[in-house]
Amino acid sequence: MEKDTVLVVDDSEIICTIIKDILVSSSLHIAIAHSGEESISIAKTIHPTLILLDIMMTGIDGYETCKILKGFPETKDIPIIFITGNNDSESVLRGFEVGAADYVSKPFIPEELKARVKVHMQNVRNQRELQVLMNELKEMAITDYLTKLYNRRYFMEKLHEYVESDYTEFTLILFDVDNFKNINDTYGHNAGDIVLVSISNIFRLILKEEDTVSRWGGEEFLVFLPNADIDSALKIADKLRKEVEKYTFTFENKDFHCSITGGVVRYDSALSVEKNITCADQALYQGKSLGKNICICYSDV
Repeated sequence: MEKDTVLVVDDSEIICTIIKDILVSSSLHIAIAHSGEESISIAKTIHPTLILLDIMMTGIDGYETCKILKGFPETKDIPIIFITGNNDSESVLRGFEVGAADYVSKPFIPEELKARVKVHMQNVRNQRELQVLMNELKEMAITDYLTKLYNRRYFMEKLHEYVESDYTEFTLILFDVDNFKNINDTYGHNAGDIVLVSISNIFRLILKEEDTVSRWGGEEFLVFLPNADIDSALKIADKLRKEVEKYTFTFENKDFHCSITGGVVRYDSALSVEKNITCADQALYQGKSLGKNICICYSDV
């Protein structure tokens, strides 16, 4: 596991050594800076977990150093504990005003210093864990639990945002897995899940970064192509179809194949987003009626 780093900033070599000896730990790396200028450079480079910052230093003092650190995006969230020989209320208040999280007085009481550092390090860890949890919750809110593609609700939100931004030149492809019920009936529902996940991965590999694909529901996928005309979109749809057709799915040591049918529509700004998707669905239905494993443009329906 990567060690947390505490940056100690003091123009006294002795003070830095004392702090380092107090905080020494196998799980903690101690970095040293002897001026405000040096600490800013080091902090921007190594992004320490916590900074212990002396107030009275030659060059720029601790107050100014703290203000500068709080002004950079990469260092603004690093908690800073002021090291001060002046623990009067005015000095302490000024420290908090420039962004300090805490202060500790000289001469140090080792247990107090360790306790204050421990509290703020734990706060940082808690913030990290909270951020991870928030990211996971956000991911769960916008993605399909099985395929990890965007879910229908989020896809529609982004599509409406795109249209409302006056970007109305795009193409949609609605895909459906052919004979999906037969796959589930023959091999079991877990086999059906494998098919959906595998098709999702095929789409990810082939589609460009600016393209978007969602699990539309059940065994349906909706693809958004922002920079493709109808002819290009049909070629992309057919490429996806062919890749799925030749792919070998495996479940419980049994190999099988399946296919997909697609309906392609060039967005018509005279119609709503929902109506355009209905047009893609009509093209898809036409493809199903023609024997499946085919991609049809709505203009050909």
